[in-house]
Amino acid sequence: MAYQVLARKYRPQRFGDVVGQEHVTRTLLNALEQGRIAHGYIFSGHRGIGKTTIARILAMALNCRTAIGSTSESGSRPTPEPCGFCDSCTEIRAGNAVDVIEIDAATNRGIDEIRELRDAARYRPARDKYKIYILDEAHQITDAAFNALLKTLEEPPDHVVFMMATTQPEDFPQTIRSRCQHFSFHAVKFDDILGQLRSIAGQENIAADDAALALLAEAGDGSMRDALSIMDQAIASAPLVDGKAKLDAEQIRELMGSVPNTVFERLLEAISENQTAGVIEEINTLLNAGNSPAALARQFVRYLRNVLMARIAGEGSELLQVSADERARAARSAVLFSEEDLTRFLQVMLRTFDELNYRQEQRFHLELGLVKLVHLQRLLPVEELLSQIPSSGKPPAGGGALPRTGSSSSTGTASSTRTASPVRSPEPAKPAFSPFETDRNRKADGEGGRPPEPPTVPRALTPLEATARAAETTASKASAPSAVEALEETTAVGVALAEEPAEETETGIIQASSTDLDRIREAVCAALNDKGHNTAAVLLDDGNWSLEGDTIRVEARIKKTMLGLTMNLEAEKIVRNTLRELGVTQKLVVVPGENGAPNANAKPRTAPSGSVQAAALENPLVKQAMDLFGAEVRSVLDLRDKK
Repeated sequence: MAYQVLARKYRPQRFGDVVGQEHVTRTLLNALEQGRIAHGYIFSGHRGIGKTTIARILAMALNCRTAIGSTSESGSRPTPEPCGFCDSCTEIRAGNAVDVIEIDAATNRGIDEIRELRDAARYRPARDKYKIYILDEAHQITDAAFNALLKTLEEPPDHVVFMMATTQPEDFPQTIRSRCQHFSFHAVKFDDILGQLRSIAGQENIAADDAALALLAEAGDGSMRDALSIMDQAIASAPLVDGKAKLDAEQIRELMGSVPNTVFERLLEAISENQTAGVIEEINTLLNAGNSPAALARQFVRYLRNVLMARIAGEGSELLQVSADERARAARSAVLFSEEDLTRFLQVMLRTFDELNYRQEQRFHLELGLVKLVHLQRLLPVEELLSQIPSSGKPPAGGGALPRTGSSSSTGTASSTRTASPVRSPEPAKPAFSPFETDRNRKADGEGGRPPEPPTVPRALTPLEATARAAETTASKASAPSAVEALEETTAVGVALAEEPAEETETGIIQASSTDLDRIREAVCAALNDKGHNTAAVLLDDGNWSLEGDTIRVEARIKKTMLGLTMNLEAEKIVRNTLRELGVTQKLVVVPGENGAPNANAKPRTAPSGSVQAAALENPLVKQAMDLFGAEVRSVLDLRDKK
């Protein structure tokens, strides 16, 4: 007889022989015992975990010629398990049963094949009780073919049973799934695979240590068939010792092209010590030995996942489907990092592994990904960085000097001598404030609300309020310098409450001659008009101009939100260039003042000769309209075609 691979030779023939699918076998055995046989079954799950095997065992149990509970000499069947000796069981096991039709749905996926199946299903079985159709890879069937099968699945003949095996149940139409019993198969656990491999090694007279079998079980990745296939290949390449093949872990790693996890343990130790050179040297040794960068990245990702699970759930968790030695190794690596660090490591390596699939220089990208892991430990979490920023309107956490308090007099007078504030002794670290508290306070200030201030600290004055109060005082009042000192303190508090807070000087507000301000205003407005910023020019021309120390303050009759749109970056640049050309050293600041009165001292602007404004003002119709309505031309838009 020709050699049979281990996956076929040790294929289970009874429900009790199936490993890792107790929830499915128990349900089917109970259904057989109670006679509750469905007309359609869907078996879905990972590859190589027993879907087609259980479909064949169920077919043998349904068509077994030995009655359940019989104990005759020809064959006994005390349980719903198939007897395995009757003609039906023998033929189904050999794959030549007439009434059990196994179809490869990946090949016979069209509507014509399903029509033939539907027509053949009307005829009764040739010998057995049921005519059974096993459709393997059923998700490959087309939508039209599934639709042709709908009526037969909904009301099939009493003698027909459909069994569909698939790895992608989500590709089934909902109308098909609702007509069948769906069994979802689980990936086989590591311990179950290891026990099955140990049993087969004993039956095959193979010498294998636990480390080698554990490596094979881990390589199976939850698939019994994959583990048996790798074991078959390992036996073929194993050396003979006393007439028996001897499986060795190193030989299996060399066969699979993998490296021991001790290498990745050393990598993580070098990363924890910020030794970039050690990491690069280690990976260089592996690559020079002929290991593939993609295979190394894949193994490292799996090892990082195990380390993260060990950090989260502990060394003994079922999340670690590895041997006891590998559990201990993952636990040793887990204590080197925090859960957040390991999460970032896994994310970076997953992205690196994904990039290796379509990048040309795989080695460079793998080295770059490992260097990133070293530098990730030097990054501070955003939460920790935000917690170090003091909240607005509140003293910094952890103590420190108290803020200076000024006089709360409405006239702005303050004592010429100040008492130094006491210094608090260091307090224990307080919990970090919410990162959103600063934004919440800012919004409250913008809406007119104000967070409560400590009783000992007076309410901070905005620059506009400070200016208004200073304007109410007479210029000859002797206490004016003290008021200015109070304003200096309140300005620092009110920085976030104005667009451009103007710095107060000891001389207060200086009313410059109207000639200088008019000259600056006309030059700025003309420059804005020439550059196409007519709205900004009108806004500044209509505002109240004043000189406050080294700042030219323009209060414009416009809302704060609209001011930002009108005086954009380009307009501000034009204003700065104009002031520089005029030799003006003061800084021009525009503040919103939507409720302010128009500039009573504003004079009608004289349009430059030859400009668009001058041409418009000389038009007879414009002159007639100005005389008729008593109007004034503020801005002119040139809509003529320019060639």
